[in-house]
Amino acid sequence: MNNNWYIFIESVRNTYEAGGVVMLPILLAGVVGFYYLYSSWFRIGSDFFRKDVGRSVEIMRRELTNGNGSDESIRKSISLLEKRRGLLSRELRRALKVALERRSELRDYAQVRMIKTVQYMEQGSHIVAVMAAAAPLLGLLGTVTGMVSTFDVITLYGNQNPVLMADGISEALISTQSGLLVAFPLTLLKQRLDERIELLKQQLELGATILENSVTSSPTMANMSSPT
Repeated sequence: MNNNWYIFIESVRNTYEAGGVVMLPILLAGVVGFYYLYSSWFRIGSDFFRKDVGRSVEIMRRELTNGNGSDESIRKSISLLEKRRGLLSRELRRALKVALERRSELRDYAQVRMIKTVQYMEQGSHIVAVMAAAAPLLGLLGTVTGMVSTFDVITLYGNQNPVLMADGISEALISTQSGLLVAFPLTLLKQRLDERIELLKQQLELGATILENSVTSSPTMANMSSPT
C-alpha cells in the first residue's frame, strides 16, 4: 500500500512539473473554487441534498391552517420543524418565533431576513464561477507556452528528433487537460448549487407569504387590531 501511494505521488508530481508554469495557477484556481463551493454546501446544510425541501413549508402551512394561525398552531409548527435540519427549517422557525412574540413586526422581519438569507446562501458563489471560467483559460495559456517552447526547439535543432520536442508538447497537452479537469466539475457543481439556491429562495418566499397570511387572518391579530 505504501509503495502504491509513493508511485501515485510521484506520478502527480511528474505531471505537475511537466505541465509547466501555469500548473500552479490552475491548481490554485481549483483549490479556491472548491473551497467556496463546499463552503456554500455547508451553509445550506442538509437542504442541499434533500429531495423533499418543500416539506418544511407544507408542515407549517398545514399546522397554521388547522389552527387558524393561533399561538398554539405556531408553537406546534416550531416543534415539528425542530425535527428537520437545514437552512429552510431554521429560517422558518425564526420567523414563527417572531410571529409568536411580535406579530406586528413580522412583515418587516420577513423582508429583511429574506434579503440577508439569500445573500448568505450566495456568498462566494460568484468566486466559484470565476474560477471555473479561469481554469480552462489558464490551460489554454499553457497550450500556447508549450507550443512556443516546441517551436523554439525546432528553431534550434530542427524537427528531425521528436524527443527534443516532447517537453513542449507535454506541457501544452497536460496544462490544457488540467484546466479542463478543474473547470468541468466546478461548472457542473456550480449549476447544481445555483438550482438549489433558487429552489430554497422560492420556498422561503412561499413560507413567508403563508405565515404572513395566516397570522394576519388569525383571531389573535383581529383582536389586536380591533378598537377597544
